[in-house]
Amino acid sequence: MNYSIPEILNIPPKLYPFIFSFNNYSYFLLEGGRASGKTQSVARFLLYIAQNRLVRICCGREIQNSINESVRTVFLDLIEKYKLPYDIKRDSLLNKKTGSKIFFKGFREQGNVNIKGLEGVDILWIDEAQSITKATLDVIVPTIRKKNSVIIFTMNRYTRFDSVYNFCAKRKDCLHINICYFDNPFVDKKILNEAEVSKATNINDYNHIWLGHPLSYNNEFLLSSDMIDKSINLEYEKDNAYFVNSVMSVDLSASGADLCVAKLFVQQNSTVWLEKQTISWSEADTDITKGKIISLYSEWSPKSLIIDADGLGYPIWISIQKVVKNAIGFRGAHRPLSRFAINARADGYLALRDYLEKGYLKLSDKNTIRQLEYIKKIYKPNGLIAIQDKKEIRKAHNESPDFADCSMMALYAINYCSNIIICKEQNCDCLVESDFDVFD
Repeated sequence: MNYSIPEILNIPPKLYPFIFSFNNYSYFLLEGGRASGKTQSVARFLLYIAQNRLVRICCGREIQNSINESVRTVFLDLIEKYKLPYDIKRDSLLNKKTGSKIFFKGFREQGNVNIKGLEGVDILWIDEAQSITKATLDVIVPTIRKKNSVIIFTMNRYTRFDSVYNFCAKRKDCLHINICYFDNPFVDKKILNEAEVSKATNINDYNHIWLGHPLSYNNEFLLSSDMIDKSINLEYEKDNAYFVNSVMSVDLSASGADLCVAKLFVQQNSTVWLEKQTISWSEADTDITKGKIISLYSEWSPKSLIIDADGLGYPIWISIQKVVKNAIGFRGAHRPLSRFAINARADGYLALRDYLEKGYLKLSDKNTIRQLEYIKKIYKPNGLIAIQDKKEIRKAHNESPDFADCSMMALYAINYCSNIIICKEQNCDCLVESDFDVFD
């Protein structure tokens, strides 16, 4: 099909549906790698709209410390190139013909989401949307409620379970276009050469930077998507002699928004463990939680039970011990057993990573897999590894990593608790020898 369009709308043909179907969708997700023309195309179209009718446009990012971190420069170059009538201010652009306003905003300020100025916005464009957290998204989306308003996301996502991608995926009111540099007829030869050099030098970097694939590995995150995929698709030979070894882990709710999660891991052969059962509940009544744990323990008959003994979990663990005498109390902030971790929680996550790397763990629960992909590790000045705090994770993703933490505790038990349990004294950091072996 041939289209007759003004010069300012010279964009990659793959993005034509973004223009010609603009009135048919509430959300647009344009994702892909470098030099695909996403940012340039959106800026051109928004200037075209602002030149022809009165609109209020916000261009936002998760964090914008200065106006130079926005797409303002892209707009200014196009305004100069096409001699468009704009009154250029520091933090906004005013069209002298229609009165349209384009302004720039960072959503998160001092840890909080700031929606000031978003009321009455016709078009919200979020560039670098891979940095938008679920917590920000949950606040921003309901704010853009003007009739016929739209939100545009442009991004090159880091993870498969990106918050914006998950929000947009399979929505009938969202147009999703994936575009790469080879879909862009306006890309110059120098860029093409850079892409080829990247492809020949590091295929993983090429896949992410130029093709827009989620990162298979990012040093900021504890696990790579390759590790998780390996675990999901793990094939192994069963050996019934090892089925006697099983671990039940319980992560307890620390606040009203959290879940209690129980898991059962069963050993399949000399090396492989299977995530066999996952149960979650949200009852606030501690008596119901105690009863649930004891019931599951009776049903699953695990060789070992490890239970969250931090905060509100401590009295529940004490009560559980009256029924399950050898229950292991896990206290994440207590001293580590390895020389790499800063505390027991980091010990557990590093053990989980080690089992995934070696192909010793098969995961099956979707919530666990999703949460594990966004767990971040932090290198402390002393060289030890810490895991991102649960409160920070809750703020970033609007959920506590209950499923991931439950798996972490199970791997802690499997890796470290063959003959030790946490000391029963509430304020004691010591580890004491158990009078039994957790595993044969």
